[in-house]
Amino acid sequence: MDDSSLKICDIAYTRIRKKILDFEYKPGESIIETTLSENLGISRTPIREALRRLEQEGLLENKNGRKRVAIITISDLEQIFELKIAIEGMVMKKCAEMRTEKDIAKLRKIIKTMTDLEIEAKHGFSKDLFNKWGEVNSSFHSLTYKIANNARADAIIGNLNVQWHRWRVGITAMEWRLERNIREHIQFCEAIIEGDGIKAFTLMEKHTRDLFNTVVNIIKTFSLD
Repeated sequence: MDDSSLKICDIAYTRIRKKILDFEYKPGESIIETTLSENLGISRTPIREALRRLEQEGLLENKNGRKRVAIITISDLEQIFELKIAIEGMVMKKCAEMRTEKDIAKLRKIIKTMTDLEIEAKHGFSKDLFNKWGEVNSSFHSLTYKIANNARADAIIGNLNVQWHRWRVGITAMEWRLERNIREHIQFCEAIIEGDGIKAFTLMEKHTRDLFNTVVNIIKTFSLD
């Protein structure tokens, strides 16, 4: 595949992926190459490659030769969160063991920003606050993968997060526990600065299990309605 074909494939992949994440293509909905080709104005070959990539990411599934948007069950969530605990816990532990003085300085700056957001969160939730937290949270985790020197862990967790964030109840869960989420991340930073790998792992494990329980409780509540 030449550079031009790769670019077209990337465009197809990005556009289809966005429609899945924005719920334009809903869980369980069939995805047909010819229809996509017509709607996006892109030939079937790059469409086919884009769908293959999305299937590898877990956003699409193949049932009897037909592709459809993947349906995420509670059992799927359990598997996703088990992997998150193992991988992110390992990253936290390695960070505590490998951090340098420069890393500590960066973490202290992140703690300051997080503390300001925590104070803001005490006055109530807002979309602007949630978006600011998203940026800080992303910066923190990017730093941890660098400290732990594990880009593969970054890629794997990114893929897992796409899968469960797609279920909008996941975003709702993060909104509901925003202040608590900020406080817990401050604790991660402090454990890493202290060089306490076991504490960092334990904090991440508890944080992830609590988040999973929150998501499941929201799902059950919606189901009862």
